[in-house]
Amino acid sequence: MGIVASIFMITGATLTMIGGIGVIRFRDLMSRVHAAAKAPTLGLMLVAVGAAIEIGTFDAAVALVLVVVLQLLTSPVATHVLARASYGQVDMALDGEDDLAALLAARAESGSSDPDHDPDAPGAP
Repeated sequence: MGIVASIFMITGATLTMIGGIGVIRFRDLMSRVHAAAKAPTLGLMLVAVGAAIEIGTFDAAVALVLVVVLQLLTSPVATHVLARASYGQVDMALDGEDDLAALLAARAESGSSDPDHDPDAPGAP
C-alpha cells in the first residue's frame, strides 16, 4: 500500500506545484485564477487519498474526506468572488461575448441596486 499511497501523494503535490507555477507564469488575471483553483484542488484530493491509504484508519479517512469536501465547497466560491471582485478593475481581452457586462448594463437600466436581481429572469418585474 505504501507505493500506491506514495504515487497519489507525489501526483497531488506535483499538480499543486503546477498550479502555483501557473499563478506566477500566466499573464492575465482569469488564467491565474483558473490555475489557482483547479490544479491545487485536484492535488489536495490526491494527497488526501494517498494519506488515507497510508494511515489506514477510519478516523483519518473521515477527517481527510471532511478536508476534501470543505475544499470542494470553498475553492469554487472563493475563486468566483475573487474573479467577480476583480472584474472591471483589470483590463482583459475576452474570447467571446461579455455576458457579465450585459447583465450589469441591464441592471443599470432597470435601476436595481440588488446584486441578485436579474431583470431577464422569469417572473421578474
